[in-house]
Amino acid sequence: MGEACYANSWYSINCNHAKPFLNHTRLNLEVLNISLDYQKVTVNSPISSLCKDTEEVMTETKANIDLNQSPFSFSRLDNIFMVLGCGGARLMDKSNEAMALASCETICESGYVDTKICYGINCCQTTIPHANNYFRNNYSVNLTTESKETGCVTHALMVDGDWFSRNFSSQDVIKMGYAPLALAWTIEENDEYASSRCNRSLHYDLDRGTYSRDPCTCGSKTEGNPHLKNGCQGMLLS
Repeated sequence: MGEACYANSWYSINCNHAKPFLNHTRLNLEVLNISLDYQKVTVNSPISSLCKDTEEVMTETKANIDLNQSPFSFSRLDNIFMVLGCGGARLMDKSNEAMALASCETICESGYVDTKICYGINCCQTTIPHANNYFRNNYSVNLTTESKETGCVTHALMVDGDWFSRNFSSQDVIKMGYAPLALAWTIEENDEYASSRCNRSLHYDLDRGTYSRDPCTCGSKTEGNPHLKNGCQGMLLS
């Protein structure tokens, strides 16, 4: 991807082994989908696993991707929080680990469990409250299990809710060690190559008490790329 094709290095994409990756050294995440209308990129994100070699109760906190100083943030509107296996997990504010953003705990059951549903038995899911803001640049996961089994028994992940509803299989996620994650991006006001007008497509709906988002497109009778400065131009014929 040539230098003239992206606003800054955070948006650079490189194809390694025939797969696109966000090329910035701080990220290096495989890109699965890009939505210009909703300023969202879906990437493959590593899941957090609690592995043990004893029968004792175990708790462990693991940091996740740090998006600080990048234009990207974890989308609370698009992602859900999940726990797979036997145990529970809390999604924590990395800068304030006393603050739990979301939590989930499974009912442990051995034997056959349908891996394509997630209703509490060896799998649970929850939405991520918006709290005081929509965007979040980092988080950590606090995992715990009382299972006497050894090995990697508890897994936690933030995952794109749309992907989950269409393709979810807990066995596939655990085997791959990755799951699709939605990242939203915002454009800085002082970026000389891009327009921040699309940032305003995200707004707080007082009636519903949640954030909602409108697609960012050029206005009536214009065409072009709304993400570029002066990108929407011209008058279209009716």
